[in-house]
Amino acid sequence: MATHPNGSPQSLTPQDIDTWLQSAVARHAALHIQAVSPWPSHYLQDVLTEMSELLQEAFEEVRVMSAQSREESQAARAQGHALCERSAHLLAQSAAAMERFAQFTPPPPEAIREAERRMLAIFQHGQERKGEEG
Repeated sequence: MATHPNGSPQSLTPQDIDTWLQSAVARHAALHIQAVSPWPSHYLQDVLTEMSELLQEAFEEVRVMSAQSREESQAARAQGHALCERSAHLLAQSAAAMERFAQFTPPPPEAIREAERRMLAIFQHGQERKGEEG
């Protein structure tokens, strides 16, 4: 497993994993060929020991990759949670700003027309009174 200069595990890429798997398969195949060869029994014991070591290495690599995956998943969840909190904060700020600036937005066209209609009625009613007085 690759490590940073400070000794912490480095993120594995899919290519790293493929390389490791190909190496493990090749080592296994070589050991299997040795195991089925007609060699003395003490040699067979050495091959079985190497196979056992290969299996232990595989377990350790899987454990490390699992731990790394778990850490990355937790970091992604934490980042997602932080982004959700930030989004909620920004939405609240936006809503507050919209409330503050609502007084500066023009009224809808219907309201303007209604106000103009009332003003016209007041003006016309005032003109009629002047005509009655005069």
